[in-house]
Amino acid sequence: MRWIILISLLLCTSAAWATPATEIPAYVATYEAHAYGNTLVVVNTLRHEPEGIRMTMDAHIVGFLRILGDFGFSRGSLFEFEDPEVRLLETRMSQITPRREREAEAQLDWDANRARGRVNDEPFDMEVPPGTQDFLSSLYLTMTRLMEGDFDEVLTVDLLERNRLRSYTMENRGEERLETQLGTLDTIRVARQNSSDIEVSGWFAPDLGYLPVRLQYEADGRVFQFEITALERLDPTAGPARASQ
Repeated sequence: MRWIILISLLLCTSAAWATPATEIPAYVATYEAHAYGNTLVVVNTLRHEPEGIRMTMDAHIVGFLRILGDFGFSRGSLFEFEDPEVRLLETRMSQITPRREREAEAQLDWDANRARGRVNDEPFDMEVPPGTQDFLSSLYLTMTRLMEGDFDEVLTVDLLERNRLRSYTMENRGEERLETQLGTLDTIRVARQNSSDIEVSGWFAPDLGYLPVRLQYEADGRVFQFEITALERLDPTAGPARASQ
């Protein structure tokens, strides 16, 4: 079903204004995808906490598809940023469809280079290489690298996905101008691939601190897109922000 594919995209593939130190201020960004009279609404939030930087991504469906049951997901990450490195500390996800529910969480122990957690009720303890990210921390890493001009061609990163490690190549595809609900924006397209034929792309807007204003999933000739619809800045000291639409 198309909505299950869209939810899976955001679980396995999802940000904001720059400060002089390249740290991204707190924000809330909303995205939408539309199909067959239904809308998938995705809310991506970044906050600065005493323990580190916390990013979350939550989604729900608006439309008649809800009569079939619950569809949705939640994802969260806690990490530290010491320019230019992003250090993942905690990761979690939950996914709900009418057929099943899935949950996963892990804590990273960098003294031992281990990830320890559970998938549903099954515990795991696995070795992870230095620099391992999850989807949200890799999104933050991409934005900061673009800000610093340190993403000329290709960036390779290992992602922790539940209890598995996968290596991805992220390629800078160059500049594109997009019409969005926040106005006309110049963007840089970054495409992510691994050994499969699935490609996930993000269009990052320099005028918004390299916030991704479009996310696209392409596989087997099908293309699904999420477009930004609103943006709110939560850090009152970071300067004027473009108004939400």
